[in-house]
Amino acid sequence: MKRKFKSVAAVMMASAIVAPAMSTAVVNAESINSEIQIDLERTSVVLGSTSDVSVKFKENPGAESIVLNFICYDMPLDAVLNYNEKTGAYEGTIEFNKDPENLNVWELENIVVNSSSPYTLDRNDLEDMGLDLDSCDITQEIVVDLSSVQSIQRYATRTSAPVTQLIGDNRYGTAIKVSKEGWTKSDKVIIVNRNASLEGIISTPLATTYDAPILLSSKDVVPDEILTEIKRLGAKEIIIVGDTNDVSSKAVTRLQSTGATVSRITGSNNYELSLNVAKKIDAHHDVNKIYVANGSTGQVDALTIAAKAGEDKQPIILADKNATSTSTYNWLKGESLQNAYFIGGSNVISDTLISSINGITSENVSGNRVYGTDRHETNAAVMKKFYDTDIDALFVAKSDDYIDALTCGPLAAKKKSPILINPTNYVSARHTENLSTFKADKVYQVGGGMKSTVISSIAASVSKHNSSDGGNTSTGTGKTVVLDAGHGGSDSGATSSGRKEKDYTLDTTLATSEYLRSNGINVVLTRDTDKTLTLASRTAISNTIGPDLFTSIHFNSFNGTAKGTEVYYQVKHKNGGLTKTAATNVLNKIIGQFGLTNRGIKYKTNSSGTDYYYVLRTNNYPSILVECAFIDNSTDMNAIANKGGTDKLGQKIGEGIVQTLK
Repeated sequence: MKRKFKSVAAVMMASAIVAPAMSTAVVNAESINSEIQIDLERTSVVLGSTSDVSVKFKENPGAESIVLNFICYDMPLDAVLNYNEKTGAYEGTIEFNKDPENLNVWELENIVVNSSSPYTLDRNDLEDMGLDLDSCDITQEIVVDLSSVQSIQRYATRTSAPVTQLIGDNRYGTAIKVSKEGWTKSDKVIIVNRNASLEGIISTPLATTYDAPILLSSKDVVPDEILTEIKRLGAKEIIIVGDTNDVSSKAVTRLQSTGATVSRITGSNNYELSLNVAKKIDAHHDVNKIYVANGSTGQVDALTIAAKAGEDKQPIILADKNATSTSTYNWLKGESLQNAYFIGGSNVISDTLISSINGITSENVSGNRVYGTDRHETNAAVMKKFYDTDIDALFVAKSDDYIDALTCGPLAAKKKSPILINPTNYVSARHTENLSTFKADKVYQVGGGMKSTVISSIAASVSKHNSSDGGNTSTGTGKTVVLDAGHGGSDSGATSSGRKEKDYTLDTTLATSEYLRSNGINVVLTRDTDKTLTLASRTAISNTIGPDLFTSIHFNSFNGTAKGTEVYYQVKHKNGGLTKTAATNVLNKIIGQFGLTNRGIKYKTNSSGTDYYYVLRTNNYPSILVECAFIDNSTDMNAIANKGGTDKLGQKIGEGIVQTLK
């Protein structure tokens, strides 16, 4: 990480924004030929503010009102919209009167139609109607108003995906934590040896077939806490996967003391064991797809696919490098297989094996190899192949001990979520791409031994608040911009004809933030409300965050006749550099849209030869200051008002920044 922290904002303020009387851009969430259109006034808001919203159906549902239900992790927010006969749309206002404890992106959860027979359109229904749900996300801005690293880290935590720790005192305790998280009761429980990771891995789809957790035992001793958990679940049957060398008859007697019956699935070797597990699965629903891994050296490969196999309730078949066992192959031939996937490279699964399986599947599976150069890359390849980038949860377990990862397999399968295996003290470079593209509602840390910074880094990376194409706050793969709305509070800045600079800078800055986020850049705001903020605080925020670019937004004033746009960059770049480039790009975008007088890009120094402007002089990171227009010049202000207002102005500043940082 090249800077102290990259965040997407901090402290929410309850006061409403004082917005200048200019036109407001509408964000249209309509898809081509969609059956529903949603227009949001804002997709970037602050606590205490509002956003107008309208919903129009292709076929009117005949209701007097509808309710839009949003959710931010676990906090709900709703808005009632009434039907307007003149527009043929449901119209209303969303009031952002809640301060989410985790994350800060409001997602559309469902729409309740209050017809004579009320019904609910959930996310799947809305997608089927052609709605782009992502375009309905609303970011509730958080603003850093303290300069200490501690405060920034505290608030940055709020913008990370919430973390739930499933960590016991030992591996038995961790398995119990997983069980309690996923099941209030279960008729069945799967038991494997505490060291028999392969048996546990292939048991995951069996466990999900029964909707059961996986718990652990030693060969001869079943810990009291495991027996207590079995009783809590009300289990009527305990299924041991493994022979008496894994769980002995002495342990069976202990398990029977819970009052449950005990059965066992075994095999003469791992290959036969995986076959017998597959047969048990097939007894409950048809096996039409298999996941193949090497039974002697492909343990981690099997682990990375276990949750997906569990989700599909389809077996993991263990094989040698070149062939399955004869009994396995003969059984698979009779199963009318449609598909198969092979987890591992050619050193563990040969083309010969793939060809043999391809001969008994209805689909061509010759290209279904999923692998990487090491365990982490294989894990990343499985996630990329089998999971959507928007997931309910991400399970994180250490990659040097598989037991924790295998016990969480059934829970991950229930949540249709992947397991990420990772080193204990750093985030594997093999996961960089996934962590910059996957977004999760929640992160589960399964088992101890991992550094807290690793988990917090992963949680920040998969946060739904972060940008959609790379806002990885800890690994530095994304870009971060600090936006500074000039003046505020007791400092109105320049004023003219009732216009106050502080209002225009804030409205423009929020529009810039909205544009940057939609283009994959994380944003930190120095203020989001009409509040007083010292120059020292503004640059302290920047110096703590360490952004790719700091941009201070202002409006000029002189004598009513001066007009146009100018952008200041840091003197150190007078012969070329990032801030000079940024100033040029931002200026050209503004001039191109509004036709304002081009006053040029500039640097200004004081008598010592350093930058004249405080926020440029004391900033340790690339910084520019934009003088958008002259607030006391009616030509300038009318041009802005007539061509999209401060929303369009903010967009153009954003376009210049994106052009610079891309």
